[in-house]
Amino acid sequence: MNLFRFLPKRLKRRASRFRPKSFPDHYAYAAFFDVRSRLFAGDDMMILEYPDQATQELLFQRAVEKFDLTGKKIIDLGCGLGYLKGYLDKRAPNYHSYLGVDLSEEMVRGARKRFGENERARFVKRDILAEPFSENEFDVGFLISVLGYRIGADPEGYMKTLLREFFRINKVGIAFTHLAPGRRADPTDFTYPPEAMAAWCRKELSEKVVLDDWGGVSYVVAVYKE
Repeated sequence: MNLFRFLPKRLKRRASRFRPKSFPDHYAYAAFFDVRSRLFAGDDMMILEYPDQATQELLFQRAVEKFDLTGKKIIDLGCGLGYLKGYLDKRAPNYHSYLGVDLSEEMVRGARKRFGENERARFVKRDILAEPFSENEFDVGFLISVLGYRIGADPEGYMKTLLREFFRINKVGIAFTHLAPGRRADPTDFTYPPEAMAAWCRKELSEKVVLDDWGGVSYVVAVYKE
């Protein structure tokens, strides 16, 4: 029985702000969201740690507008409850196919329930580091609101390994978000300076990088192969 559903929303919101300062690995990170999906059932933005859907859609907009998605095969890594798929269906519906990937079983189940599946769109549980996709298997990859957590003994190393692998499997490029330092007072945030992030991408992934930093808590980086 989920006793949290009887709490007033303000108390739920306060409880939802709790998270560990770090996770031992990405499986523990996924398990954290399995638990959140049960505790805060009925409030998707609370589960996903967004203050509201407008904030979520601003990130989607600024990431999606970096690419022409017409006819493109899209992978959404860390898809959560699948809201990017819903956004694409409204704002960029001419994509070829969409694959939402998450390590959380509850997130994948929830995404299927909310947005369904068909021959163009699927949601799967998969660890792309343990079960890699083929090189350039997709066209465009999105990694939204995933990197702001300390994972493993070397969070920066894990992040860069994930970005290298994600870039490898996309033919056109990737867009991802990260948290900028000093823009909110949350000691659990794993942040990275925007200019330093863009510089690393130019050095390690591709010289074709666009940094979109509007001064908010998050920023977007797009990296292109072509």
